[in-house]
Amino acid sequence: MSEVFGNYVLRPATPTDIPQIVNLMRDMAIFEKMLDQFEATEDAIFENIFGKEPAAKALVITPKDQPDHLISYVFWFHNYSTFKAKRGLYLEDIYIAPEHRNQGLGSFVLKHLAQKAVELNCGRFEWVVLDWNQNAIEFYQHHGARVLPEWRIVRLEGDALRELSSRSLKSSNKTC
Repeated sequence: MSEVFGNYVLRPATPTDIPQIVNLMRDMAIFEKMLDQFEATEDAIFENIFGKEPAAKALVITPKDQPDHLISYVFWFHNYSTFKAKRGLYLEDIYIAPEHRNQGLGSFVLKHLAQKAVELNCGRFEWVVLDWNQNAIEFYQHHGARVLPEWRIVRLEGDALRELSSRSLKSSNKTC
């Protein structure tokens, strides 16, 4: 299911792509000023894409003349909307190496995933964007996406996640 766009090829990731994917992921963490939170390993990415119960799907982009040289990765998975009673397509990451930006690759990926969402009868195609990344916000809005200011991401991780998971249910039900 490879697709050609100009001098580039979009294709599903393979296990041999994982070292380059992790390097690109690290580059994205640096760009997003989140390297201190970067924990991904090659083994973890392999398990999450190609393991017994894959958590996500991955696409990569390569130059046509360098099919083993990754310049982009894309991770997506299905989420679910109870109101629409349909699964959605959630774009977790799209990263394009800086020297390959402004060539239409981002638009190409969004179109590809929008087509995939329609083909799979998804109720939504959604993702998040950092509030300081005005270029990305404008890019997404140019493609018809709405940034939803009334919604906030809520997250539990690390110690807070472990703390909540270890609380006794009896002590939580005192007000019931």
